[in-house]
Amino acid sequence: MRENSKDLIYLDTNRYISIESLRIFYWGIIIIPFSIAVLGIAAINTLGVNFRSLFPLISIGIWSLLYWIFVLTIQRKKTKKTFELRFLVNGLSGLLISSLFWIIYATLSLIDNDPSIGFNFLLWILFFYLFLSTFYIGLVVLGVHKGIFKKIKEKSQTPKALAISAFFAAILPSAGAMGMYTSRILRAHASVAIQDIVGHFALVLVIFLPILAHINFVQYFYCKKYNISCDEYGNTTSPNLEYHKKQKRKRAELKEVVPEQPIISKGRSSKKNIPLLIKILIGIFVIPIIFILIVFLVFFVKGFIQGIS
Repeated sequence: MRENSKDLIYLDTNRYISIESLRIFYWGIIIIPFSIAVLGIAAINTLGVNFRSLFPLISIGIWSLLYWIFVLTIQRKKTKKTFELRFLVNGLSGLLISSLFWIIYATLSLIDNDPSIGFNFLLWILFFYLFLSTFYIGLVVLGVHKGIFKKIKEKSQTPKALAISAFFAAILPSAGAMGMYTSRILRAHASVAIQDIVGHFALVLVIFLPILAHINFVQYFYCKKYNISCDEYGNTTSPNLEYHKKQKRKRAELKEVVPEQPIISKGRSSKKNIPLLIKILIGIFVIPIIFILIVFLVFFVKGFIQGIS
């Protein structure tokens, strides 16, 4: 059973999310939390203070908080960047992406007040998500017991499998353009009812697709169960999860300067590290303030333009 577990674990150990990608991801999709926050503020103005209007602000705030707790915990020097940690990071990242798209879908549905999609339906989506996740993990465990992943690993190295992989890698960059073109065709030729059905189906599909990342939880479990602490090459760490601060260019490289004597305080380091809790609290307060400021400026400019016209 240990050997079968290794076939699963060593299926593709090099592809895992780096700490830099996790840090960049949030700011790359900042328009999504910002849009949800704006929708929440607009809903409060139109619907008043109730569950439907408060849900967007509270949900995206909690999601952002959990995301940065996750990133900063991985980033900490005290967190050992072990081999098995890469699987846990991959699995939790998929879970966070699914939850983000569920928040988007729930926000749009609640604010639109569609009678066919109530909060009970949103809860059923979560229940079905849990069911599919459990079913998928069960299939992976069954595959380990049957030795299926050994066959998959062997066949993945055949010329035919490599050609198929290269084909999908070639068409992947054009997938975004194809999606935008399809959306334009639907808006131009399809009825409103068809557009709504396709939109709902696409959002629900995006919620469920990251379930595929749950295979990483099984890999992490078997690493812990059978004490597998290195990859097939003997590497015991996950170097891409190490956070390296960008070093600024020294002035000494640009011009000669006279070195100054460092000021050393008694019994204390001259450079203080900000505690993790303080960083999280700063993030909690700064992000909402930025959102409020941007929304204020948007409505200020809008009112100014309306006043002129």
